[in-house]
Amino acid sequence: MKIVYIITRSDVLGGASVHLLDLAKGMIEKGHQVHILVGGTGAFTEALEKNNIAYTSLTHLKRELSVQHEVLGYVEIKKQLKQLKPDIVHCHSTKAGLLGRLAAKSLNIPVVFTAHGWAFTDGVGAKKQKIYAHVEQALSKLSDAIISVSDYDRQHGFKHNVGTQQLVTTVHNGVPDVIKSTSNPQNAVPKLIMVARFEEPKDQYFLINTLAELPKNLDWRLDLIGDGPNLQKCKDLTKSKQLDNKIIFHGQSFKVQEFLNQADIFILISKYEGFPLTILEAMRASLPIIASDVGGVKESVNPNNGFLIAKNDSTALRAALVNLISDAKLRAQLGNNSRKAYEANFTFDIMLDKTLAIYNKILAQRDLR
Repeated sequence: MKIVYIITRSDVLGGASVHLLDLAKGMIEKGHQVHILVGGTGAFTEALEKNNIAYTSLTHLKRELSVQHEVLGYVEIKKQLKQLKPDIVHCHSTKAGLLGRLAAKSLNIPVVFTAHGWAFTDGVGAKKQKIYAHVEQALSKLSDAIISVSDYDRQHGFKHNVGTQQLVTTVHNGVPDVIKSTSNPQNAVPKLIMVARFEEPKDQYFLINTLAELPKNLDWRLDLIGDGPNLQKCKDLTKSKQLDNKIIFHGQSFKVQEFLNQADIFILISKYEGFPLTILEAMRASLPIIASDVGGVKESVNPNNGFLIAKNDSTALRAALVNLISDAKLRAQLGNNSRKAYEANFTFDIMLDKTLAIYNKILAQRDLR
């Protein structure tokens, strides 16, 4: 099978691009031909080159709204699809989903769209939400299948009349297993970690403010992995709260797994989410989780492996932090449960097989026509 993947951004290695990188590698290992169309160049295209994955960098596929770039981006994608002649096209991210589906359908090529959190998700203004929902309603009619990364997102789409029960399938993100240390370190001073870009909707600012309220006799360290527009603001807050001896900013890193292997507690505080890959990576590393109860997070985090925190509830966040920082036995118990849940539900092979089954079903239906 020849598969063309389309994604908008190459400048960051975020959840959608990491997911696509893993998916492409998995499909190639199963003997399929893969080519990726991506806007621009950056961290993602560097990763593609490192893994010898064929790609084409597109000039006009951009995240920003512009009628000129939309038209030229559509033409660019259509030209590439004509040359590549794929059996199936699979789009990731909103803009790629718009232009990719239009181009694929104009050439009568089957097309799948993965919604890594809808453009009309929680946190988007009511007016924009309505516009984006109308766009997705129209585009869903051009899709042979839509993959939702969480049951929450699937239901959220239905609430806005996007897709049908038959069209939209939930395929939870999955992450490849890695060789890990025999046990987590249980550091003398518990190590906390959050892996996320410093931008909306991530809320490192709220986390830092809450950490500043913890009892002074409670010892801990926090590793913050990621970069983004809110980074300096968080550094300034850390300094003003006199926490710069406890919080370390590492910037963007390609060694996230090494950081996770040395951590004791994983934290993801967000205003809204789809189904975060970073939580699955933390579960794979046998870490207990503290996460905001938003989007599809509760589909991977529950009282067996961590704490779900209501949005903006600093009291609950503070209590969860105190519980886990002060109780090594609880950390180990919840961490072991995280690993078991990962192995049962969120391995890469499960996700890969479900995605491939969707491709095969579409192609089989087409053969029957």
